[in-house]
Amino acid sequence: MSAAARLAALPLASRRTIALLMLVLALVVAWAAIVMPLRALLSSQTEWRADVARDIARDRGMVSTATALGATAKEVEDSPLRARLFEAGPVTPADQLQNDLRAALLASGVEPTTFKVLPSAAAGGLRVSRVEFSSVLSVDQLRGFFQALARQPHYVRVERLRLDAPAVQRTDENPRVTMLMEARGYSLDAATPAPTVRVASAH
Repeated sequence: MSAAARLAALPLASRRTIALLMLVLALVVAWAAIVMPLRALLSSQTEWRADVARDIARDRGMVSTATALGATAKEVEDSPLRARLFEAGPVTPADQLQNDLRAALLASGVEPTTFKVLPSAAAGGLRVSRVEFSSVLSVDQLRGFFQALARQPHYVRVERLRLDAPAVQRTDENPRVTMLMEARGYSLDAATPAPTVRVASAH
């Protein structure tokens, strides 16, 4: 007896149950064979589009940033402030910084002093030369020193300043104060910083 004959010989309720089971099985097979692959394909396409959009946005951002950085670099290159940096050469930036400080002291009427050259450091692509010194001067001379320092061709930054004044002062004289200063100068020199502290005389 064939399978069709066996099915025909079954009661009506059994045949309906088998038909429903076959329908459910067909739906499951169709879901697994058609719907699931289609959903995976659509999902992969969505992810691919999102990845491409991110890549395009990143590339555009990099191009925009590179253009802005190039313009900024050109402005820095052409800026007159660049001329105020110390230049590396036969005379080191630290020695040039000492010369500027010494000239400002002499212009304000202060005797030359002894400079202590501190280890240099890197900051933002620049080399920072550091010099420390002390001197005894009046308030008027201190003002003259800062004015003379501002007229120097190089940019000099006063990083640290300490003033010690006498405890007792007379009203009819300009008191003298002891000044301890750390000054800094900047250059494009990327040389290795000096590992030790050295003392250089101003004479």
